Amino acid sequence: MTLQGLRILVAEDNLLEADIVQKALAQVGCDVIGPVPRLTDALDIVQRQQLDGALLDINLNGVNSFAAAWRLQERRVPFAFMSGYPRSVIPGPGPLRTVPFITKPLDEQDLLRTVARFVPDEPTPPTKPPVRQRRMKRRQYNL
Repeated sequence: MTLQGLRILVAEDNLLEADIVQKALAQVGCDVIGPVPRLTDALDIVQRQQLDGALLDINLNGVNSFAAAWRLQERRVPFAFMSGYPRSVIPGPGPLRTVPFITKPLDEQDLLRTVARFVPDEPTPPTKPPVRQRRMKRRQYNL
């Protein structure tokens, strides 16, 4: 499985962490969109660009990123949250509770494993249904 060419949005307001994420993704060949430090920037990118995935810090300059997460779900773009907060800050019960969650401080291998889950499964070629044998009726002839 290759991550080469995946377009990944990074929404992170901490410059050091944004740099770590950007470098890790660039090393495996991802095209990093951003990083963007504000929710409005993230929403603009989500609405206007074709993305293969996104990494969202839950707190972007004091504003939660859930609006971007909901928009990504509407567009069926896979994403993960990154946060130093516990997972319990995600509102629930709802679809955001099942989103992958990367804890801070970031572990590069955990980050790349999560992004690897964004790669769509290879479509399997359609198989032909098995041919059903037709049963012949047994006829009785009077001769």
